[in-house]
Amino acid sequence: MKQPRSLELEAEVELLRRQVEKPYQFDNMIGGCPSMRRVFDLIEQVATSDVDVLVHGETGTGKELVARSIHQRSKRASGPFVPVDCGAIPDTLLESEFFGHEKGAFTGADSARIGLLEYADQGTFFLDELGELPGLLQAKLLRTLQERKVRRVGGREESEIDVRVVAATARDLDEMIRQGQFRQDLFYRINVVRIDLPPLRERGDDIGLLAEHLCLRYSRSMSRDVRGITPEAYQVLRQYRWPGNVRELTNVIRRALALAKGTMITVEELPEDLVIAAGQPDPSADSTATVEEGGFFVERDAHLLQFERRYLSDVLKRHEGDVRTAAAEARIPRGTLYRLMKKHGLDSGNFRSE
Repeated sequence: MKQPRSLELEAEVELLRRQVEKPYQFDNMIGGCPSMRRVFDLIEQVATSDVDVLVHGETGTGKELVARSIHQRSKRASGPFVPVDCGAIPDTLLESEFFGHEKGAFTGADSARIGLLEYADQGTFFLDELGELPGLLQAKLLRTLQERKVRRVGGREESEIDVRVVAATARDLDEMIRQGQFRQDLFYRINVVRIDLPPLRERGDDIGLLAEHLCLRYSRSMSRDVRGITPEAYQVLRQYRWPGNVRELTNVIRRALALAKGTMITVEELPEDLVIAAGQPDPSADSTATVEEGGFFVERDAHLLQFERRYLSDVLKRHEGDVRTAAAEARIPRGTLYRLMKKHGLDSGNFRSE
């Protein structure tokens, strides 16, 4: 008996997902570029030890995924993984959240409560946004990490804890130390092993791998019959700078899936501001050095941009700036032609006869 079409599609998508992920998957992360392979190697090397780790990277690069991978591969995997965002808890509550409190320690403390450090005993304590930790808490945390003991707010006795600390930050802690905003001794205590996550814009064809992975993953959960990304859409994704990194790419793919009309994500489904920004040169990059350092893919992209501009200029000239007929000859939707014109700074009026 033949399977229903929906089951066939689900099986096909699952097969595609495995084909995309298998060679490049490391726990819940996807990456094939040399910088990410180095990250994966470091995780493997450090996970089985018990040293504290500092993960550094821009926002959205996946620092918590690295922390969870270290935890899952360690001897503490059966213990708790306790994440805490230092920038999301008010300063007045941080001490109580970290160390707990005794009954009557302050107004509202109607009963004793253990802190997150005690809760993480035998497991991993993940300090996200470490650079946001206030100075007074930095001093108390340093003492706790040195002695592996905690004293609750309002308490006199200390309790021993057995935790591993993995901290993460997007801030330049070296500069914060120079400005007196972060304790150097705490930095040295946590920065036993440092893992630097590369921004998405420097990961080359990982952008395509991640986009395909996210497309297949979310097309299933969103019940959409979308199986991939067109070459034109991929080219836009490849040229965009991704200030929000993987988190931003995830949101873009989910938006595109929600808007997709066919079985492939096209340029039409990408945010217009992203499409326009993808066509703008990076002002901080030296074009000669970039081609030499980037190799094939960067030079390919540069040639494609030149081709796009020349082709669009030629077709608009032949049709004297008439976007409708020019789009018909190019066999692309008018909306796509308008976006490409914006990307290359082309004005249809400049192609009309006097």
